[in-house]
Amino acid sequence: MQTSSWCGSLIAAALLCLASAEASAIQTGERHTGRIDLAVRQVPLPEGEWTVLGHGANSLTNGNPGAYGIIENIILARRDGDRIDGLVEINTNRLSVSGGWGNASDCAREDSLARVAFYKSPVDGFCMFVVPTELGAADAPGPLTWTAVRPALHDGTKPPSPVWLTVGFRASDRRDVLDVRYHLDPNRLGFKPMSASEWTVEAVLEKPERYSAVNQLTAWGGLAAGLVQDGFRGVLAGEPAAPLPNAWEVPVPKEAGDAVHGGNAQGRVSRSARIAALDGLVASGAISEADHAAYLKAIEELPPPATPDDYYRLLGAKVVSFNFFRVSVDYILAFVVTVNSLISGYITAAIVATHSVAQVFNDMWWDNYIANQAKANTSTVDFVYVGVRMGKMI
Repeated sequence: MQTSSWCGSLIAAALLCLASAEASAIQTGERHTGRIDLAVRQVPLPEGEWTVLGHGANSLTNGNPGAYGIIENIILARRDGDRIDGLVEINTNRLSVSGGWGNASDCAREDSLARVAFYKSPVDGFCMFVVPTELGAADAPGPLTWTAVRPALHDGTKPPSPVWLTVGFRASDRRDVLDVRYHLDPNRLGFKPMSASEWTVEAVLEKPERYSAVNQLTAWGGLAAGLVQDGFRGVLAGEPAAPLPNAWEVPVPKEAGDAVHGGNAQGRVSRSARIAALDGLVASGAISEADHAAYLKAIEELPPPATPDDYYRLLGAKVVSFNFFRVSVDYILAFVVTVNSLISGYITAAIVATHSVAQVFNDMWWDNYIANQAKANTSTVDFVYVGVRMGKMI
């Protein structure tokens, strides 16, 4: 019994040492380009050299995913001359759970400048959002690691912009979570220092230059989404760490939907990566040339993703189609009762109009009911974020 207990203590000590070694793998002052590799995940980085200014543990502000253990928090900064113009804030779990991590509050903010739910369920999801963040103040709140970063932010010859624009991602499944926020100084585009009220949706819509900046960040987020998701799954390891383009240099798409659904995404979802993967399958003999041609055609002819407008157009077509077949039955029944073609026509028209409206409202009610049920079954889990005061979303 004593030997068994002694061996168990050794194993526990070894595991503790291993955990400590993993936790200390990332050191303050490290410099990274292209991406930063965590224990089992990778996070892509925009162009430039990024320095780890803060590394430690974070905590939850709401939600309860169970025995979540340590939330690893890392903050990296990029310098442009003597001032910091970009920050990357990373939160990820080190102990898996079994019931999922839910969504971030920012994934559902009605006042966000942009947001996209790539997929969502009660236990897993992937979303992107663009929001303003008040992090330039001398007393801007944040996690414990922020206390080491904030002095460096104010170390330049000019004070930082009071409000930065944040492109954030939340990827989670039943066990793990990755929350990444890219904070970008709008001063890079020549914007004067502005308050949070000047970056509301209403204010942005009234100013073309601000609207263009938000579109740029949304387009850039669409490019980055594939790499962020691959990094969450840990499949970027071993690949060349090519940096993401500079967010302020991404051209504004002509169509709003192209910002997040365009064909220029990076990572495995990009068109070039999928074609290269097909070529590799042919070279290895896994698929035939005929299969290659069929898959290539599917890539080239991939239809754009459906939108709510597409859904309601289809719903309208279904109503018309159904009523086309039903009107003859209604007319025949009305004529059998009235034996009058004019009266039967009036009755049929009234039935079709009434039932069509009722069908549309019935479908809309069920859509709303299903959405509310999904929302009620989806938990929200947030950490302490840079620039966000407890319970306050600007």
